[in-house]
Amino acid sequence: MTLRLVDRLRVFLTGQGADSALVGRRGESVAARVLRDLGFRLLDRNVLLSRGEIDLVCESPDREWIVLVEVKARHRQGSHEHTFLPPELAVDRTKRHKLIALAAELRRRHPRLRRPARLDVVGVELMSPGGWRERYVLRHYEGVVTLDTPSGDQDPAATA
Repeated sequence: MTLRLVDRLRVFLTGQGADSALVGRRGESVAARVLRDLGFRLLDRNVLLSRGEIDLVCESPDREWIVLVEVKARHRQGSHEHTFLPPELAVDRTKRHKLIALAAELRRRHPRLRRPARLDVVGVELMSPGGWRERYVLRHYEGVVTLDTPSGDQDPAATA
């Protein structure tokens, strides 16, 4: 515990040595804050299911959609304009299929979430994660997969 506190203090003061767990947590916090500012209602975070985890579960600003959000965060080093690859590119076809399965499991377990649903992806590039001068670049991709529509029609992309 003490070592973790020392590491966090070092990151806070210098912005150096950010580990991937810290970057992931900070990315999720930034994404949750930005989505809330955009009118999304945050229902839950880090939902553990049998096949994995859903980072954020939200309700869309129009309250028609349950939005499952996958957050990908990277630490942008120094003065580089961009990370090597945008973090959201890590959400490939395999990951999308896994998220579809997680969404189906979540909706089976929680009847109140049996509404039109979609998967959004948020990419976050953090500069000095956890530090007092933390800055970020955030990209939000809405409806990467729609599981069904407000009219009740199944999206063919969800079965692909």
